Amino acid sequence: MVYKRLERFLIHLDRVDSTNAYANNLLKTTQVLNGNIVLADYQIAGRGQRSTTWTSQPGKNLNCSIILRPEVDARHSFYLNIIASLSVRKALSDMGLGVVVKWPNDILIDHKKVCRILIENQMVGQKIASSIIGIGLNVNQSDMNEFDRAISLKIALGREFEIMEILDQVYGYLDFYYNLLLESNFDLLLKHYYEHLYLLNKTAEYQDAAGKFEGIITGIDNTGRLIIQKDSGSKSYDIKEITFCY
Repeated sequence: MVYKRLERFLIHLDRVDSTNAYANNLLKTTQVLNGNIVLADYQIAGRGQRSTTWTSQPGKNLNCSIILRPEVDARHSFYLNIIASLSVRKALSDMGLGVVVKWPNDILIDHKKVCRILIENQMVGQKIASSIIGIGLNVNQSDMNEFDRAISLKIALGREFEIMEILDQVYGYLDFYYNLLLESNFDLLLKHYYEHLYLLNKTAEYQDAAGKFEGIITGIDNTGRLIIQKDSGSKSYDIKEITFCY
């Protein structure tokens, strides 16, 4: 396959602490291609948002990190969350699944989490010199008891999948959306993100430092924070400042 922006090079590991940590070490020690993939059959210390960890059964799920060299302004950093989440969402949507993006970049099926995305950026001045996009997608795992409100593709569709085929799909869409980012199509990317944003313009229950409340997600601000309309007015939240009560 010919890619517009990415240079595919795959490092496939049997076992690793986390693919993001491995990718970060690569950036420090080698000349890494724009689009380098680190794939692991099993990671023992996978990380998620809010400094949480996740684990998965060996060989059952897609655990990978993709290294980008976007060199975009730091003020556009949230668009990396957008292109990553849209890429996974589109790949799963092609399977006939109803898939949405829970801010900032979790992927849900039937209100249950099927994919966790962790993005770590390395800055040089006001530019993002490199970005590591970590993807943990529940594919063939059938026992989800240890996860809170989680689902896998096998549970959702009743069959198993080739993990490499899913990676190929996600990677192809990432190249597409990454190209839009580098061409500064910010309005188009945001439009696509809003089309699939979980609970957008719907009343739901949340919790912040002051307690639980009902509010309506109206979008994100120019730094990627979630905007919620409350009875007391509109407020923007960072990832550690708000909890979805669903």
